[in-house]
Amino acid sequence: MHAEIDAPRLRRTVIVLLPLLLAALVTGDERWLSALVVTISCFIAFDSASLAPTGVLLHGLVVLIGFLALFFALRVPVVFVLGCAVLAAITTGITRFGSGLRSLGSFTFVPALYLACEAAENCPPEMFPQRAAQLLPYFCAAILPVLVASLVVHFRNKSFRGGGILARLTRLRGDGDLGERRLAGEAVVAVVLAVSIAAALVEWLRLDHGQWVVWSAASIVTGDIVTARRKLRDRFGGALVGVPAGIVLGFALPHATIAYLLMTIAIPLTFVAFRRYWVGFGARCACIACALVLTGQSMIIAEERALNVLLGGAIGASCVFGIHAMARSMRA
Repeated sequence: MHAEIDAPRLRRTVIVLLPLLLAALVTGDERWLSALVVTISCFIAFDSASLAPTGVLLHGLVVLIGFLALFFALRVPVVFVLGCAVLAAITTGITRFGSGLRSLGSFTFVPALYLACEAAENCPPEMFPQRAAQLLPYFCAAILPVLVASLVVHFRNKSFRGGGILARLTRLRGDGDLGERRLAGEAVVAVVLAVSIAAALVEWLRLDHGQWVVWSAASIVTGDIVTARRKLRDRFGGALVGVPAGIVLGFALPHATIAYLLMTIAIPLTFVAFRRYWVGFGARCACIACALVLTGQSMIIAEERALNVLLGGAIGASCVFGIHAMARSMRA
């Protein structure tokens, strides 16, 4: 089990999340817990792409713009579907500059979509501007711990200290290999199709927590058939094992505030704590299901989320395999 946990990365993440956790504990304001999504997303992007301070700020700004765009687009279903497709295309297309940028793209699309859908829950459309104004200060503050971490890391780096002040301020990332450059056209077409179908289905059927369907569809599109198939298997397995385990754990734990708080903290940590994807995803599903049970919600809601993951994964995989087969037949 010790070999499964990425302890150094987990420690770094806890340090970065600590200011928001303390703010939530001291003030009792749950909006700080919602803002954890921004912090963990910015940290993963910084850590995976070695973002410099300016890069961290730019990434955080894009996440916030994406959140606002999708949030207000929710008032018009067709616009929301188009918005999801455009953002997914942009964040997938960035991998043409290097496969190492995939996490940067994923953790731009996912937080924007998640925060938009969460903010819209139980909020009438006429209250959207007020809701956005309430949340934005928290989301902006959530970028600051990652910005500080980037400042510390990159100003310790000798290569980053070279050059003039202007060059350092405009630099987006430090040194490091971004991985193989590849044509992203097929992946972009697949993700646009997958996200469009998933978002349209969510709007048509009015699915609760439909964002799970949309980002599960997007997450399967990895750029090639082998990794897409592996990720589909990992997500299916993680959901099928994690959700029941989380429900059982939820009934076993005392239904106290501290238990729910610990689960809420554990959810973002599952993104970085484990070396293997399926273990982390399964743990994340377990924590979410457990948190739902601890808040008194029925098992049906937890099962719904698992079904949303499976539905989104099936849509994403179908689009990847279909577009790949079509492209291969055209090349033949």
